Amino acid sequence: MSLKDWERDVLNRQRNIVFPDTILNEGRFYRNIASGRTIFTLGQKVSVVLTLAFFITVNAVHLAESFGWLLSQNRFNKMDLWPSLGSLIWLLFWVLLSVKVLFPPKRKRKVRGGYRTRR
Repeated sequence: MSLKDWERDVLNRQRNIVFPDTILNEGRFYRNIASGRTIFTLGQKVSVVLTLAFFITVNAVHLAESFGWLLSQNRFNKMDLWPSLGSLIWLLFWVLLSVKVLFPPKRKRKVRGGYRTRR
């Protein structure tokens, strides 16, 4: 990649004013986290844990409230489960994303070969 291409890429990533660019940047953000190759600092890991704790709390309260509402009804309708499923899906998304952040895969060190390598 030439310097000119790199500069154009940086400028395009920073625009964030046009709808497609915002979606591209957000998709790139989540793809980088999900890839497991991103290295996070301690502060970033702490913020991910706090975000996860918030979402677990909100989703747990929502699930308890919706199940309580279902138990208080005399009838059972399958359509009443959709809000609970949506909450559960968001909870699983954040748990899986934070597991990727907190426990990245072990990296193998690259051993460079060369004329000083013993065999």
